[in-house]
Amino acid sequence: MSELLDMVVIGGGITGAGIARDAVLRGLRVALFEKGDYGSGTSSKSSKLVHGGLRYLEHGEIGLVFESVSERRVQTRVAPHLVRPMPFLVPIFEGTRPGLELMNIGLWIYDSLALFRAPRMHKTFRGAKAASRLEPCLKAEGLRGVIEYYDCATDDARLVLENVLDAQALGADCRNYTEVTRLLRDETGRIRGVAVRDLLTGATEELRARVVVLAAGAWTDEMVKRFEVPLKRDLLRRTKGVHLVIPHERLPLGRAITLLSPVDGRVMFAIPWRGRTVIGTTDTDFAGTADEVHADADDATYLCESINGYFPQCQITPADIIATWAGLRPLIRGAEDEDESAVSREHEIFTRDDGLVIIAGGKLTTYRRMAKEAVRKTLKWLREHDSEFDADGRERSGTKHRPLPGADGLDEPSLEGVAKIGRALIDDHGIDRDTATHLCGVYGVRARILGEAIAADRELGQRLNPELPYVWAEIDFAARHDRAKTIDDVLARRVPLLLVGRAQGLDVADRVAARLSAILGWSPDEITRQHAAYAKLVADSRRFRT
Repeated sequence: MSELLDMVVIGGGITGAGIARDAVLRGLRVALFEKGDYGSGTSSKSSKLVHGGLRYLEHGEIGLVFESVSERRVQTRVAPHLVRPMPFLVPIFEGTRPGLELMNIGLWIYDSLALFRAPRMHKTFRGAKAASRLEPCLKAEGLRGVIEYYDCATDDARLVLENVLDAQALGADCRNYTEVTRLLRDETGRIRGVAVRDLLTGATEELRARVVVLAAGAWTDEMVKRFEVPLKRDLLRRTKGVHLVIPHERLPLGRAITLLSPVDGRVMFAIPWRGRTVIGTTDTDFAGTADEVHADADDATYLCESINGYFPQCQITPADIIATWAGLRPLIRGAEDEDESAVSREHEIFTRDDGLVIIAGGKLTTYRRMAKEAVRKTLKWLREHDSEFDADGRERSGTKHRPLPGADGLDEPSLEGVAKIGRALIDDHGIDRDTATHLCGVYGVRARILGEAIAADRELGQRLNPELPYVWAEIDFAARHDRAKTIDDVLARRVPLLLVGRAQGLDVADRVAARLSAILGWSPDEITRQHAAYAKLVADSRRFRT
């Protein structure tokens, strides 16, 4: 048996990664296990926003809005390379509710909840002409005006990854592609550890632990049943959120647009992203297994019809779609007849006498606070149930101020600090401006490693795709530094051609596999298996066409 761990975290999404980092910063002995890649579930399939939750004002969730805008500010300090201000427009048409004046008041409340420290204060532009100057494609008929406000865009998959990297650097044992197969219990039923299996090698292991935290997101109820945990009912109401990626030229936006779907009145977005435009999201109940989630024809039709109500001259159709992604929101189950979009985005933490702590619900923006609360409640349980646990010095983790790895060493924790890294890549290594901007905006200070590699081998500075700024040095970096173990890891989350490449990465998959094989030591059979798995992933993202 292994050394006794204080905590095992099951689930390597944003919540689990945040918990592992918070716990190890408090001096706990921590292990985290994720059956797929870090962030490969819901955490990499969001709307790519760290936002204050403007729409939660409509439901009177003032506390959640205040928490969200506060965390948005924290994330812009600890990860300015990953969480960046983005302007949003809210178009207001005649006869729509809320009207221009009421929405303006709502945004003053929103700004005040942010203590007037939003990236910028909101502005109101009255009349169709003023609105059209900002976004020429926006429907002018009946347009009373637009309101501009600021939230933040993020790279959700990398936000997860950097939490994992920091936790691991601090001493946590973090493993992807490692499944927890069962909970180990003593004769009283108390959890004493976990049994795990490496899904890539087949190796098995048992680890002792004082407590287990289940942070499985949309998989929570499935895991509870697998581990035979006696609960009276399911904890979650899962809803599916689908996003479409289309060419920027088909919907050339300069700002993100917050919309109410003319089909059913639900909030949705159109967002300029990585040289493309993203349209999303749906919000429909889902009853299947969390491993099988994809966009279908109805999702694509709904989103296209919704966006065409605001941009009729563009006439977006499913034929325009480059790629899709679909994820499940792990919402806390409430009343059965409650509308999907009205279900609270709050989280809940359940502590059981047997040593299992379950965290469910929540949202990407508030992950750090969720993690802090989960660790504090776990520590409280340990103090009350484990007399041998040393509780001294565990009260503070410092995640509010500790930078994530890509921001550790910035001259200043801001976009300007990130931009200095980009200028150094240009000046010191002769990297072109677009590539340097991309690298510093994704990797932060870690981009220096990539810059040095490109300076030593100019071939590594060549683009994978002429339209996009991704370079071959990133493939090697993904395997050597960013814990990538499959083609999927690289092309879906580290260098996401799956989402933005017109061929979705299939055009470079052979060369990517060759580079990964040289680093990871794949056999010919493993290369074939990797290709097949990635081809299936691409096919799944295109299932809306059938």
